[in-house]
Amino acid sequence: MIIRTSEIADTPAIVDLLKLSLGEGLVKKSTVVWNFKHLKNPFGASHVLLAIENETFVGVRAFMKWNWQIGNKVWIAYRAVDTSTHPEYQGKGIFKKLTLQALEDVQKDKETFIFNTPNDKSRPGYLKMGWVEVDAIPIALVPTIGYFFQSVFSKKKVIMNPIEPERLEELCVVHNRILAEKNVLFTPKSAEYLKWRFEQNPMQEYVVISSNDWYVALYIKKQRFFKEVRVVEVIGSESHSDKKEIRNAIVNYALKNRCWIITIANTELFRFRIYGKFGPKLTFKALTKNTSFINKALNVYHWKYSLGDLELF
Repeated sequence: MIIRTSEIADTPAIVDLLKLSLGEGLVKKSTVVWNFKHLKNPFGASHVLLAIENETFVGVRAFMKWNWQIGNKVWIAYRAVDTSTHPEYQGKGIFKKLTLQALEDVQKDKETFIFNTPNDKSRPGYLKMGWVEVDAIPIALVPTIGYFFQSVFSKKKVIMNPIEPERLEELCVVHNRILAEKNVLFTPKSAEYLKWRFEQNPMQEYVVISSNDWYVALYIKKQRFFKEVRVVEVIGSESHSDKKEIRNAIVNYALKNRCWIITIANTELFRFRIYGKFGPKLTFKALTKNTSFINKALNVYHWKYSLGDLELF
């Protein structure tokens, strides 16, 4: 069996392997999606390994490059994402071989770490390879009924307009500076990142609402008995007036679309909310000896994330 780094020309065969081993499922699998995730990512191209036997692709393992920042230090990290093994080769340790080789590769020239939110089925495999379970991700659940009458009787309408890229970049600079001063672990944002992540994403249709002073990305998630507005990004919520405008815009969108729950990572926008560890479980693999950083990373409350930073896509 040969293990090697993937090349652009391998993409169609990789996609075929993903479909063969995983099916279509909830996550779309196509060359367009693969290139979006692993080649067009503004943080850089993913590290992708292939297992090949008799000229057949029998395994693939992708580590998506991602940036996290704490203070003024930016960590080039990786998210363990797409992986699959050919049905005829399952149970032969290919997943483990590829993952361990990928870990060795990405730490050759730098200190780094791996993070992901594996499901209950795949998590034990990661834990056996040295991943640590940090915690379930805390999020806020906001019942929209608590804001119904406020929305109906509100006299002031929220003025929204598409934000210019230059202005959005200014907001991102301020956003990043404020979080850096708080000494928490966050993904530094840019206009380029937001465009890639939410406006050009072929996997999920996001709705972007904005003014000249803030930017919000969200989408509607259909649950069994109700619809939910999932707020995946908020930029520019520093002032009281901005917070009020953003809150009203989100509530109006939810009520207009008959959504009874809003989910959001931001804990400051909504007063009427239920806050708890309702999200998926975050896991972490340190490829650094920086014990101070590791200790912070193992406390979920030191992560200042948006849902868009951690949701599966």
